[in-house]
Amino acid sequence: MTRPSVGKLTNFLLILSLLFCISCSKEKETLSARVYHSSLSYFNGYYNANYLYEETLKKLESQYSYPEQGFIEVVYYGSKDEVKSFENDFEEIAKKNDRVIFKHPNGNYIDECRLLNGKSWFYRQDYYKALQNFDFVLDSFPDSKLAPEAWFWIAQTQYQMENPEVASEIVDERLLYADSVILEDKMLDELGLFRTKLAIDKEDYPTALKILTEHIEYITGRMRKARAHFLLGQLYDATENFPKALEQFELVSKYSETYYLTFISKMKIARLYVDFQEGKDDDQIVQDYLKKLLKDEKNEEYQDRIYYEFAMLELKKGNQDEAIAYLRESIRSNMNNQRQKALSYYKIGQIHFYELQDYNTAQAYYDSAATSINQDAPEYQEITTLAKTLKNYITQINTIHYQDSMLYLASLPKEEVDKIVDVLVKEEEKRKKEELARQLEEQEALKNNDPFFNPLLQNQQQQRNRNNQQGGSGGWYFDNPGSVSNGRIQFQQLWGNRQNSDHWRRSNKTSVAIGGIGGDNEEAGPGGSSTIAVDSVMLEKYGDNYKFYVDIPDTEERKEESLGMIEEALYKLGQIYSQRLDEPDSAIKTFNTLLDRFEESEYALRTRYALFKLYSEKRDKLARVHRSIIINEYPKTIYAYLILGKDPNELKKDEEDYIYAYEGLFNAYADKQYETSLGFSEYLLAQSQFNDNPAIDLAKLHYIRGMSYGFTGDEDSLRNILTRVVNTYPEHEVTPIAQKTLNYLQNGIPEDKKPISEATGESESVDLDPKRDPNNPAYRGFTTEVKPTDKIFVLMYVRKEKISKADATKLINEFNKKAYAQSRFKVFAFLYKQTHLLPYISTFKSVEDASGYVDAFTADPSSGEIISSSDEKVFYISHSNFKVAYGQKRMVDYINYYEYIINGK
Repeated sequence: MTRPSVGKLTNFLLILSLLFCISCSKEKETLSARVYHSSLSYFNGYYNANYLYEETLKKLESQYSYPEQGFIEVVYYGSKDEVKSFENDFEEIAKKNDRVIFKHPNGNYIDECRLLNGKSWFYRQDYYKALQNFDFVLDSFPDSKLAPEAWFWIAQTQYQMENPEVASEIVDERLLYADSVILEDKMLDELGLFRTKLAIDKEDYPTALKILTEHIEYITGRMRKARAHFLLGQLYDATENFPKALEQFELVSKYSETYYLTFISKMKIARLYVDFQEGKDDDQIVQDYLKKLLKDEKNEEYQDRIYYEFAMLELKKGNQDEAIAYLRESIRSNMNNQRQKALSYYKIGQIHFYELQDYNTAQAYYDSAATSINQDAPEYQEITTLAKTLKNYITQINTIHYQDSMLYLASLPKEEVDKIVDVLVKEEEKRKKEELARQLEEQEALKNNDPFFNPLLQNQQQQRNRNNQQGGSGGWYFDNPGSVSNGRIQFQQLWGNRQNSDHWRRSNKTSVAIGGIGGDNEEAGPGGSSTIAVDSVMLEKYGDNYKFYVDIPDTEERKEESLGMIEEALYKLGQIYSQRLDEPDSAIKTFNTLLDRFEESEYALRTRYALFKLYSEKRDKLARVHRSIIINEYPKTIYAYLILGKDPNELKKDEEDYIYAYEGLFNAYADKQYETSLGFSEYLLAQSQFNDNPAIDLAKLHYIRGMSYGFTGDEDSLRNILTRVVNTYPEHEVTPIAQKTLNYLQNGIPEDKKPISEATGESESVDLDPKRDPNNPAYRGFTTEVKPTDKIFVLMYVRKEKISKADATKLINEFNKKAYAQSRFKVFAFLYKQTHLLPYISTFKSVEDASGYVDAFTADPSSGEIISSSDEKVFYISHSNFKVAYGQKRMVDYINYYEYIINGK
């Protein structure tokens, strides 16, 4: 067969193209028209749009910053700011697709174009427009092969809109377990990674590991492959499978296109060796591995991390001094890596805290770590908690010593105090002279500009060079907690514990520094003495040395205040020893000191119970002494119940009865059953042990009691009780009404005012029904505010045994088609607490639209098949409230909030 020449073939194609152009308008449905529109749709529009989309994603994913902690992201969607830099690319993608949709509506790529548009809007983080495009594909092309992909992107969009439950439902019902859905390899790649992410969010690491292992073969692209192996290594590490984790981290360098990912995988390998290898030979392997990393020029900026791993190895071998030396080297070599700096401080603090029990030094390092650590770091809570604990420990120690010193000085004759002050003044003058001499020496040295003959300049130049190399970190004075701690002590010896404020040296700031322990009151920190205003009398009496006398308690009242501070500090110190520092002997000594010095202490019961527990753990007979005192002197307390092995819930039941009576008080008063409300109030006031319950409002209780007496004709009791309310609760919301009532009793009721019986009605009363109180503790976390970005849904609360998920969804969809055909609402149903279904209709543009839907659904006869009893509800909810109600399993609380606060039932 003779082959046609290239020229003839070209002419044939040109003629064929002309025929297509002549015969194929966009409205024609002929075969030739469809072929023509499909060809142009693909080559002129969709192909170029998709190519630009893929290239844009590559650039966007290259912006990913690997986190210092937590699991890495294999697929990266970009931050809001990063996406903005690609706005023009995504806009161009949409334009290319829109041209295809408009010019070639009969082509075969309309669904592809709309799906791609949806993905572009997804990356631009306009999730509503993304959903519109995905929904269009499903509604207009129900048989499209792209339907599974559209559902997948809807699931991802719901996840980004903070609806992970909806996302999981879609994945399960529309993709994994849907009949006749065949997923291509590319979809298996994306779906596997997304399901892995959902499992990680739930901290279900075995499931995440299983999913990613099954799908990793479908993952394409070197960087995604490298990240996937790194993530697998992290998951194996989280499930304590060392060999598999090591294997996965070693595979990262095979695929990685960035050295940083390779490096952090090597750090993971080093840590696995440190944590799991055993024996001297293995230790040498790790040592050699780390030395090799340290010598590699590519790792110069990561030396702080390598030294940290050296320290971990030394700790494993029990070499604390060597570990601390490596950690300090890690801090010195740090180049603005705040997390690593915090970890190094943190680890030194741990050694001093747990191993050496040197709490003062530990506190300095924990303080440094706390100022460096990011709030998102997993160690943040422990670091900041221990830093606060140790700071609290030092505060209590200083308070006890300082107040005891002040009380001792108060017991001395003035002549003796003056002698002590004279010594302190001389010491202060000596320190000032030494400091002045040092400053003059520095100034003299700085006059010589030749570093060779000037060791001070030489050292300063070396320090500057080191700081330049390390981004200004490393050897700075405040990077050395030991130096900072010493400086702080010297400062306090001279100036006391000062508040961090401007002009701290001014003479009118109260301060004291006796025996190296000093401080103002709360604003000064540890020391906690009373603040006394410095006036002309004190200046005349003490002269320039008044600051050494100012905290000495010179009256019985001030002595009582000092003793009160010591009493409180002893109890807190005992608690710190027993509960935070795990030092039972120190705790026992401290608690016994408290009881010896303060027999009638308000902390006596709690202190005796603590001693009972501590002595019991030591099997000491003294436990019996405290047991006997608690049981005999405090029988109706939770401590006595715990000691006797009685169920503390019995006390709790009493408290529940108390709350029940409190609610009954409001209900009886609202129903004008005043004798009953008086009975409730008498019972409540008799149970004084529960008066500090946060759900109880004593001001309202007394107000209702007084008003109830008034309505029963007992005017004297009304006047006495309301006067007590006004005097005891001057800032409370019922106080103005109580005062008005007292004024009416005194002066008579003006003609234009309602009688007392109506004064508690709508115009002047405080709504005393707990369900109508927006401050009700049951409503914590809920809000009536709907932010512009907040999504609005409609939920139904239905008993599970009454209707299936499928039937509920079907009935709601039928109602939507009938009453809201143009809205295209999405309907899902969740199981709630194994007892109820939550059908979920999304989303509404405004509260008014959602409220209208609730009214329309309630009025429809078919609603009775779903909502048929008083405990079943239909209501709208903002996404902010949904996260609280569903996440904390407090849907009933929200329903009450919706009915009584939002709708004002």
